[in-house]
Amino acid sequence: MCAVEPWVEKHRQILEIATGWKIGVKDATDDRLADLLSIIGSSEESRRDRIALRLGQYTIRAYDLPTDKARSDTTSFSVYHQPKKEAERSNLLNFGYSKDRRPDLVQYRQMLATLDPMGMPLLGATLSGNGTDESHYLPTWQKLVEIIGHKDFLFLADSKGSTWNNRAKIHQEGGIYCFPLAMHQPRPQLLSKWVANPPTAVQEIYLEESEADLKSSLGQGFEVSLGSLWYDQESQNWYRWSERWLVVCSYALQQRQLKSLSARLSKAELALEKLAKKPPKDEMVLQTKVETILKRYRVTKQISTSIEKKIRYQKVYQGAGRGSENRPFRRFRQTTLSLTYQRCEPAIAHQQSIAGWRLYVTNAHTERLTLEQAVNSYREQWQPERGFHRFKRGHLPALPIYFQDEQRIRGLMFLLTIALTLFTLMEFVVRRQLALAQQSLSGLYPGLPKRRTSRPTAEKLLAAFSGLTLYLYPDGSREMTSLNSLQKDILHLMKVPESIYIVPQLVPD
Repeated sequence: MCAVEPWVEKHRQILEIATGWKIGVKDATDDRLADLLSIIGSSEESRRDRIALRLGQYTIRAYDLPTDKARSDTTSFSVYHQPKKEAERSNLLNFGYSKDRRPDLVQYRQMLATLDPMGMPLLGATLSGNGTDESHYLPTWQKLVEIIGHKDFLFLADSKGSTWNNRAKIHQEGGIYCFPLAMHQPRPQLLSKWVANPPTAVQEIYLEESEADLKSSLGQGFEVSLGSLWYDQESQNWYRWSERWLVVCSYALQQRQLKSLSARLSKAELALEKLAKKPPKDEMVLQTKVETILKRYRVTKQISTSIEKKIRYQKVYQGAGRGSENRPFRRFRQTTLSLTYQRCEPAIAHQQSIAGWRLYVTNAHTERLTLEQAVNSYREQWQPERGFHRFKRGHLPALPIYFQDEQRIRGLMFLLTIALTLFTLMEFVVRRQLALAQQSLSGLYPGLPKRRTSRPTAEKLLAAFSGLTLYLYPDGSREMTSLNSLQKDILHLMKVPESIYIVPQLVPD
């Protein structure tokens, strides 16, 4: 926050003109900004939810946004300031599963619920770093219903949202969902059986945006209709409903998994070969090292190993010189370990046969969501991830974060989520107008004035206005740099009048 004060001081006059506020010299110090974040973060979560509710409702109506798909996801944010003692750890900052691959750092988690196709956040929540995601999907869906204004939208999330409780409650309340299933038993066995003997016809799955004569095949799949049964502990009632289990193979994922399997097998065999040349003398140590290698390369079932132990006793005569028949001796036990390994071809063949295959589940009817539409819908799950990228390494960075006060962290993430809403909304409006006019923009890329795009990013659109300058003359008059053609085009696409760049002249006293 220390960078905000000099920036505000540099642009104080233009900020006062644009907002109509009187901005003091010390209004943007880091202490005051920290107090502001504390106020926002310490307020009840329901208050922040009400702001998100009204903002989302107004935005959807004002810009006539599509509301047929919404999705949710979470990520973790690692921080470098570590609590010295367990008692000093806050409710927000804790050790947990790190998506940044930094399990040594405490973290907090951020949830985003976004609206397709722009990935505009409708909801955000800052969560404890050591919690689980499963319990947040149902409340998120319920809040989305309130913001969107109806239940007839497709709700998508990752496999953590596919619990029986979430699916049953969403279906019971009239919602529509599509989730990948978590692969715990007996689902891997079901997947293997269905892939080996598909119970229904297998169909090709094509990219939705492909032209009719140039269809790009994504994979293949089929679906199985199953009845679901769930017992609600609270109401002590059983619920029954019908679901479609989608069995889908992605050709791209299949190639990656096959390539990964081959590489892991080769690396594991190389490590076992080195170990076999110089095995340790202790059997338990050797067994531990073998298990570590197999686990590291995830080939426990694909490579079988055996350890052979040979014991022989050698005479050791007392004293120097050669031994004789009557000379005393003792027997020395000598143990030799040898390691052998080989590939389990049936297990490898089975792994290759299910490579690229996944299970999805939906309660939507075929008329509402076909197999191909389900696959193409889930392929857009990167949308919340793009928002997370902007929070971590993009133009709305929360990291590196130095706050140890969890209220300030909540306040910061709340404001950044509102800023992300503006970024994604700007992109959507401009791209929609370009698509309607069947046009594209040029001049957004430095050094490439003729390069055109129909999908400009908010960062590029904002950067196009960086050259504007406000001139203040000694007599009190003002003048602003004239808008160029690109800037006028962007304002027109955003449906923003050019008059916002007309600076009112001061009226002399």
